[in-house]
Amino acid sequence: MSRRQILIRGAQASLAFFAASLAVSGCAKKDSGVLKLAFVPKALNNPVFEITRAGAEDRVKELKDVSFRWIGPTTTDAAAQSQILDDLVVQGIDGICLSCNDPAALLPAINRAVDAGVSVITWDADSPKSKRLTNVSIDQEKAGFKAGELLLERLHAGKVAILTGTPGALNLEQRRAGFLKAVQQNPKIEIIATDPCNDDVQRAVEIVEQRINATSDLKGYYFVGMWPFFADLKTLPQLKAFVLNGGTCVSLDALSGALNAVENGYCSALVGYSWYGFGRTAVDVLVNHIRKGVTPPDPLNTELYSVDASNIAEYQQRQRETGGRF
Repeated sequence: MSRRQILIRGAQASLAFFAASLAVSGCAKKDSGVLKLAFVPKALNNPVFEITRAGAEDRVKELKDVSFRWIGPTTTDAAAQSQILDDLVVQGIDGICLSCNDPAALLPAINRAVDAGVSVITWDADSPKSKRLTNVSIDQEKAGFKAGELLLERLHAGKVAILTGTPGALNLEQRRAGFLKAVQQNPKIEIIATDPCNDDVQRAVEIVEQRINATSDLKGYYFVGMWPFFADLKTLPQLKAFVLNGGTCVSLDALSGALNAVENGYCSALVGYSWYGFGRTAVDVLVNHIRKGVTPPDPLNTELYSVDASNIAEYQQRQRETGGRF
């Protein structure tokens, strides 16, 4: 199907929606038949998204007449994500939940999908200037600020490095900005580098180990996401020694590997939130919008929590009991 055909289809869908809104209370777009939803993560090689997938799949199983697809690029690639969105439109998808690799690069594809009559929301990584309905996420800057506060509680002076993911991803930039805002309250903290791993777990491990080796007077480390903790912790001996010898490591995300890192002395503190809840919430938002015409709040932020030595046992127990579904 050509772009012109997609736009024509979008116009037809808009007219159908308008007609339905005149006749049906709540502006329901589709109140019968199987509802087709697709989730598009930044990349299939990033395990952080798998718990969101579990949340979405669990919620879909509880609903009637809803189908679910999980489709994304192999590695972080905004152009590939854009093509996937266009393909989903052609295939007749009803709703899309997208984690954006780049807010500007994904904006045209999001808008094309919306113009074609598809309901689109984002999760975690947003494209706020696009026509998407809402962003299911956290307050990213607030999370980064909280991480900065956790570091300042443990470190009062010295050099700090930052590990981030894909440059340009809005959620990661906001997390970094919040962290910098917090640590700038202490002029004795010096940020020496921001190293991108492009959401690659093995690359993240290599960067962390090399940065610690290359900076003998490093005192603090901030992980914008928990990439290194998806690897076997034994591949991070320099990080273990760094924390053991008084270094401070603070990370966002509190999934299983990160909890193990705190418990085993590889990390000082975590800022956590519910990746599982993202999946469940996103399904409900799309279903309620498509079937009932419900317009969601924008954004839809979940609560933050912190994990350290004082409460790691509690969170490990939750992990064991739920398999991360909390």
